[in-house]
Amino acid sequence: MPPAVRGGWVENQPINTAGTVTLRSPNPRDAPIINFNYFDEGNDSRKQDLKAVVEGVKLVRTMANGLKRLGLTKEELPGDETLSDAAIAEWVQNNAWGHHASCTCPIGPRDRGGVLSSDFKVYGTSGLRVVDASVFPRVPGLFIVSAVYMIGEKAAEVIAADAKGTRA
Repeated sequence: MPPAVRGGWVENQPINTAGTVTLRSPNPRDAPIINFNYFDEGNDSRKQDLKAVVEGVKLVRTMANGLKRLGLTKEELPGDETLSDAAIAEWVQNNAWGHHASCTCPIGPRDRGGVLSSDFKVYGTSGLRVVDASVFPRVPGLFIVSAVYMIGEKAAEVIAADAKGTRA
């Protein structure tokens, strides 16, 4: 069984890259074991990912200030009493979950951290390909769905060509 794989880059700067995806078994129907290793569990010693989420909370608060004249009287979460960066960070660590997980099985050479060949096959296995947001060597932006659609289309072409025996 291949080892757990790691990944995660934003703007060419490494952030928390301690997340793992590990195959549970050779059976493709068995869900993999996924551990995101968020925040203090990870290896982001500069806490860039946590700081980014704290700044996001503060930005949304600034944007919502204009709603007060329309009757918005209080913030539900994290709440009006959560003011300092430290308090916001604590709330984020206890409550936040990022839903754009990606870069855990990047396409690329094995010696540079790649997990997949250019035809989406997992190194060291047979009959297994990965086609989702984990194939990117770094996060392709904030709204990744277009990039995921593109990678799906490319993989479909590669898989169909392989099935026909016409891959160049």
